[in-house]
Order: sequence, then C-alpha cells, then structure tokens
Amino acid sequence: MLTKSMIAIVAVLASLTALPVGNAEAKSHVDFNVGVGIGVGGFYPGYGYGGVFVPGAYYEPSYGVSCGQARSIVKGNGFYNVTAIDCSAPSYRFIAWQGGNKYKVRINSAGNITGVTPL
Repeated sequence: MLTKSMIAIVAVLASLTALPVGNAEAKSHVDFNVGVGIGVGGFYPGYGYGGVFVPGAYYEPSYGVSCGQARSIVKGNGFYNVTAIDCSAPSYRFIAWQGGNKYKVRINSAGNITGVTPL
C-alpha cells in the first residue's frame, strides 16, 4: 500500500515539473489618430477652426429658463396667483396659491420645481 502511495506521489510531482513555465509578457497598445475635417466656412460639432478634429470643442449652449418661463411652469403645475419674489438665476422663488393655501415655490434654471413650502 505504501508503494502505491509513493508511485502516486512521484507521478504527481513528475506531472507538475513537466508543465511548461511561460514568461510573463508585457502587452502594450499605442494608438495615434489624426482627424481631418472638411467644411466650408463654418464651425461643425467636434471640429475646431481649420477643420481639425478636437474632442469636446463644440458645446450646446444651455441658458436655462427665464423668470417668465419659470412662472409659467409653476402655473402649469396647478398653482395660481403666481407672483415672483426673486428672479435671480440660477434659482427663482415665487409666492403661489393652490387649493386655497399659500406656498413659496422654488424652481431652478433648468425648469424643475425644487421646493414647495407652505406659508
């Protein structure tokens, strides 16, 4: 029984030493891109002046809503008698009524109501 165990151990050790040992290989990737744009007298999204591609060179302007537009948004959400008390961007504040109760309504320049406080 001891000889069978010894033979099994020797077989396992022999199989381990027979496994190939590979060298660690460093892999690298080099990427070089040149963008060429063709346009006629304009500024196109992603292209800087001269037609050369510049990532992020074009941004959509976002001016937000005006105080009057914000007032209309508040009215569109079920409020009435909407009066502006602070029209300084980026946050507008209004006094408005809903269901016979008076509220202070805050709205951001993106047109989202950010707070409603009963008065």
